[in-house]
Amino acid sequence: MLAVALLAALPACTQGAAALPDAAGPARAFDTRVLHLISIQVASEHLAALEQDREQRVPCDISINGVSLRNVGIRQKGGRGSVSSLAGKPGWSLKFDEFVRDQTYQGLDRLLLNNSIQDRSLLNEHLAYELYRQAGLVAPRSAHAMVVFNGKPLGLYVMREAYEKTFLRAEFGDGRGNLYEGPCCVDFAAPQGSPALLDLKNEQEEERTRKDLEVLATVVEQTPDDTLEQTLEAVLDVEAFLTSYALDAALAHWDGYSLNLNNYYLYHRPGDGRFVFLPHGMDQLMDRPELDPLQVPRARLPQRVREHPRLNARFRAHLSRVVTDVWSNSAMRNRADAVQALLETAPHDDPRVRQELEDFATAFPVQLERFSARRTFLEEQLGPTR
Repeated sequence: MLAVALLAALPACTQGAAALPDAAGPARAFDTRVLHLISIQVASEHLAALEQDREQRVPCDISINGVSLRNVGIRQKGGRGSVSSLAGKPGWSLKFDEFVRDQTYQGLDRLLLNNSIQDRSLLNEHLAYELYRQAGLVAPRSAHAMVVFNGKPLGLYVMREAYEKTFLRAEFGDGRGNLYEGPCCVDFAAPQGSPALLDLKNEQEEERTRKDLEVLATVVEQTPDDTLEQTLEAVLDVEAFLTSYALDAALAHWDGYSLNLNNYYLYHRPGDGRFVFLPHGMDQLMDRPELDPLQVPRARLPQRVREHPRLNARFRAHLSRVVTDVWSNSAMRNRADAVQALLETAPHDDPRVRQELEDFATAFPVQLERFSARRTFLEEQLGPTR
């Protein structure tokens, strides 16, 4: 009955502060004015596989804002800190065309539902990816959703755009390049890794090779300092990397590529043959609010940057620009306030949802203050470089 009440209540709630922008049809994916409703139904014979196998997908039927799709592929997702079980609050990866060829949802092949177990404020990813976009970088879209699984409300989620060919085509004009995901905690370059250790998407199905990443690794590992900058520019979008490294350092993203060899994707752009890093896993921001933005990075590429006088100067300039020109506490506050108003429209019938809303109400002001204090801290730390 609670699930029925939830399903009935949510559309009524969203006609208020979070009204659908177009009454003639369903909300657009990632519309931040809408608290999206996603209902997932998995047959009992697939539940054991769904619980035990985090790699292979099982079929499910889903409804997204009233739009139904059948035989969608689903699996659990999440790293060590956000892993759950079906009895808890799992993270989900949905693949619409896993079992039905060419099936999409509003042009999307996939959709991620992040459980935000490590971010009760539900703000970190949402604000960080927007900051990436403000800095001129590519980042996934995100919004907020209520998720129901087999009739049971699971609570509030951050729904996020997946890195797949539709996304890559939209952002880079060509989705045919190699897409790599780095596992924890492995580099693509020596001494803490190699190209062979990263996950190359569709490697077997499309007979892809890793020669492009091997070239980048060799440049990082072997190029002398006097030719490093020029050689690196030929295989890597250096400006984009320096900006993303600066953002990670500014946002205290200690669990990303540069500082922890974790949570990163690399895309080899067919247009210019250069690599670009894509942000990922930014749910633990501000856990270390006094993290030194100039600390020695863990990954080899940013180490080479910091060891190289000119590249280091460029990085410090990007860090200063991020703090002074890109980071706006007022803009963050406005976006956060919109999230707060939206989540308050969630129906309170289910005790799990009520508890999540209570957790959010507690975490929300604390996390906003951490963001604000972090910017003040950075201004004090970087004052001499401005």
